[in-house]
Amino acid sequence: MSKIKICLDAGHTGSKYNQSPVVKSYYESSMVWALHLKLKGKLEARGFEVVTTRPNIDTALDVYDRGKAAKGCDLFLSLHSNACGTESVDYPVVYRAYDNRNDADVLAWGFARMIGQRMGTKQAGRSAIRKNSAGGEYYGVMRGARAAGVPLYLLVEHSFHTNTAAAKWLLEEKNLELLAEAEAGILAAYFKRSATPAPEESKTAIMGEAQATAPQMALYCRSRSAAPKLTSCSVEALAVMFLEEGEAEGVRGDVAWAQSLHETGFFQFGGIVQPGQNNFAGIGALNGNAQGQAASFPDPRTGVRAQIQHLKAYASQAPLANACTDPRFSLVARGCAPWVEWLGAADNPGGKGWAVPGKGYGARVLELLRGITAQKVPEPPAKEDAPTYPAYQTEGLERLAEAGIIDSPEVWRARFGETVTVGQMFGILGKLLAKAERSDG
Repeated sequence: MSKIKICLDAGHTGSKYNQSPVVKSYYESSMVWALHLKLKGKLEARGFEVVTTRPNIDTALDVYDRGKAAKGCDLFLSLHSNACGTESVDYPVVYRAYDNRNDADVLAWGFARMIGQRMGTKQAGRSAIRKNSAGGEYYGVMRGARAAGVPLYLLVEHSFHTNTAAAKWLLEEKNLELLAEAEAGILAAYFKRSATPAPEESKTAIMGEAQATAPQMALYCRSRSAAPKLTSCSVEALAVMFLEEGEAEGVRGDVAWAQSLHETGFFQFGGIVQPGQNNFAGIGALNGNAQGQAASFPDPRTGVRAQIQHLKAYASQAPLANACTDPRFSLVARGCAPWVEWLGAADNPGGKGWAVPGKGYGARVLELLRGITAQKVPEPPAKEDAPTYPAYQTEGLERLAEAGIIDSPEVWRARFGETVTVGQMFGILGKLLAKAERSDG
């Protein structure tokens, strides 16, 4: 079976084009660039041949020429988010050939409905056409694709970035992962390719949600190292930082933690990096360096953030969510190692990786990760219900307190289940007798 060839186009140039007026951190160009790279990987894992119209986000190319770049492809897909002057509008819309060539409406409707369902838009997705004054395609990319003889071409508007909920949803990298997976599934079904990713995708992704909890991470560390040499925080607090920083960048914090256990010997250090450097992954600790000759960070969180960002540089081409603290971020070939198994250069088909030569590096990290996720965290003891006592007992306490026979009734109430000593009993009876005598007098 011959490969289906798809051309993906990330609409617009630069990382800050088409800012949302309602969510200022959202830029259409940045979102679609990240999405088209994720979709490319998902499609390739399913056996598609995928090309992109531009090599990087800053490469400028006329819209017509971007469409023509799809020459020889079976499908051209241009990715966007829409905009309008009404904040409540949120429907996804997919523009297809104005003459419905090759029944393009079938695929357009499938895409639009799926996006609406995945994003949870209030208005259902729809298919549409748009013609220019000459009766041809309005959008330049679609004109170019048609001129290049591409049988199917679509322009996909992923809801409206003038809608607050939609813009916020599209800002989340985990949502873009879900969207890319769903779009790859739609195309696999349409072109009758397997909806199941090829074995490559069964590898362990660095990007995604953590599978382990902070207590599991800390417990596993302490099971192998009773006294971690951390100078500024506890191992439990550090585990929480890994999950928080990982979530911010879309990186699995538990994978980063397993890597740190490997790099530091369960936070015993002892190599080039010293405990006070807050460097938990050997960043800048190159072969042959002297002790301490590696990156240093002012506090644990900054060190964790740098490691998470360095992993993201290897695993993804998406922009960073936080300001860069990784001094070696720019040195990484972005996206060259999306899987843990590829972190060692010797195990990476592209010959690049975190560890050089690094044979078996990823496998060792995964072995630690399995140990972490296998931890059984003890359940806290169940809180016992407060005991109850007959009403006459509490009523008696209240009457004695009101009469001034006993002091501190709350203390006595807390001791309802205890045995009263003979001395305490005579003391209470004595107070009762004295009060009765005063009343008689």
